[in-house]
Amino acid sequence: MKIGFDAKRYFRNTTGLGNYSRTLINGLIEHYPNHDYHLFSSSRNVSGPEGAELETPPRFSLFWRQIGSAIRIDKRKFNIYHGLSAELPIGKTNAKQVVTIHDLIFQKYPEYYKPIDRYIYARKTAAALSQADIIIASSERTKQDIIDISPRFQSKTEVIYQDCSPQFYVKLKDEELKAFKSKYNLPETYLVSVCKFEKRKNHLRLLQAHLTKKDALPHLLLVGRKGDTFSTIKKFIKDNDLHENVSIVSDMPSEELVAAYQGSIASVFLSEYEGYGIPVAESLACGKPVLTSLGSSMEEICGSSGLCVNPLNIEEIAQGLVEIANKETIEKLRAHIDIEKQKFSNDLILEQHINIYNKLL
Repeated sequence: MKIGFDAKRYFRNTTGLGNYSRTLINGLIEHYPNHDYHLFSSSRNVSGPEGAELETPPRFSLFWRQIGSAIRIDKRKFNIYHGLSAELPIGKTNAKQVVTIHDLIFQKYPEYYKPIDRYIYARKTAAALSQADIIIASSERTKQDIIDISPRFQSKTEVIYQDCSPQFYVKLKDEELKAFKSKYNLPETYLVSVCKFEKRKNHLRLLQAHLTKKDALPHLLLVGRKGDTFSTIKKFIKDNDLHENVSIVSDMPSEELVAAYQGSIASVFLSEYEGYGIPVAESLACGKPVLTSLGSSMEEICGSSGLCVNPLNIEEIAQGLVEIANKETIEKLRAHIDIEKQKFSNDLILEQHINIYNKLL
């Protein structure tokens, strides 16, 4: 089987969609080496993984991802083309087409996007949904969001969860965790929240809830890239004298995120909306239960290994923090982690993708 992938994110993104693309493609190359893999890149200055061939544009080529790649797909007689980030080349090709939809945030939270960006994302997504032979949704929540756009997409939409980076499955030594805590001046016991500092991620309500129960709660470590709420969060910590209760670290190296999770007693991820919620998968991969958002894709992912609360209700969040910090609760939730994380195991995800590709032939 000759399979092409839109590898823009594979090469350009260090987190998120980049991790998804690399984990999938590298896993397929390793575990299903009998297929012929090709990575479409809009840049000529990249090096691909061993076991895959690069497809790069001719010099001075315009609109390669949109038009040029479609010509290449037919010319080289691909069986399957998979758009890994909600986009397909313009027009049908002789190859069967698969597209992965990770979320529809631009529709759910339009205020985060410029009007022109919303228009472009809406056009690209609508075209990809109509054009694809199979749509892969990152969760049942995302599948329902797709169906809400048009019920005609239901019959060709399948859910495949996403694995996190393999580094989160590697158990660190006690000395490594001690060194991490020493570097960031953390106590032995703490809760961790890993996500970008932006309004949708709900840090402010988390801190407001933590403030009401701070004497009954362990230390809280906030980790994430700087976004539009970073200064607000720092100001809240300062204004409420929470420096002894809360630590904030921006742009932590990815290799230290493993220690951040594994050194904690549990994680907290109370985003208002996600198409999937990779921090939940990362937490479970590290063996840590999670407090997350009720009625969301994150509730799907954590299952019985997490507690879920209304992310808009500060009182519920506060009670959830108290519960997730309870030793007996933690042990009960941890007992379910090995079962729950099977649904996003790399072996299962790779098999599900291969099955979809084979079904299309």
